Amino acid sequence: MDETVKQDLWRYALLRWQDREFEQACLHLQDDYQVPVSLLLCGLWLAESGKQPDALVGRRMTEVAEQFEADYLRPLRAVRRKASEDMRLPEFKRQIQQVELEGERWLLTTLPSFCDRLLPAGKPVDAMGWLLVLVPEVAQCEGLQRALSELVGLQDAS
Repeated sequence: MDETVKQDLWRYALLRWQDREFEQACLHLQDDYQVPVSLLLCGLWLAESGKQPDALVGRRMTEVAEQFEADYLRPLRAVRRKASEDMRLPEFKRQIQQVELEGERWLLTTLPSFCDRLLPAGKPVDAMGWLLVLVPEVAQCEGLQRALSELVGLQDAS
C-alpha cells in the first residue's frame, strides 16, 4: 500500500483527536467497552473516504487491533495510569505515554494495508456501517449502540 495512504489515517486521527468531545467519546468506548480507538478511527476514516464496508476486511482489522491492544497497548495503558498516581514518576509516565502513542501510530499505519481491495462508493458512506462491521458486539449492547451513535454524531457535526 502507498505510504501516503497509510499516513492519511494517522493524520486523520491526529486531526480528530484535537476535538475534546470526540476524544472523550472514544475514550469512553475504549475504557467502558474495550473497543480499540484505532478501530473507531479507522472505521470513521474509511466511511469518510467512501469505502464500502466489508465484513472480511473488518474481521481481519478487528483481530489485529484487538490482539495488539491486548498484548501491548492495554498493559502500557495500565502502567501509565499506575505511574500517574505516583507523583515521583512524571518522567517515567511521560516516557510510557510516548511508547503507548508510538504503538497507536504503528497500529493506525498498519490497518490501512487491509483496505487495498475495498470498493469505493463514490461518496461518503454511513459511518455506522463500518462501526457495525468493526464492533459486532454493538448488536447485543444498548449502551455500546448509544455510545457509537454519539461518536458518529460528533463525526457528522465536524
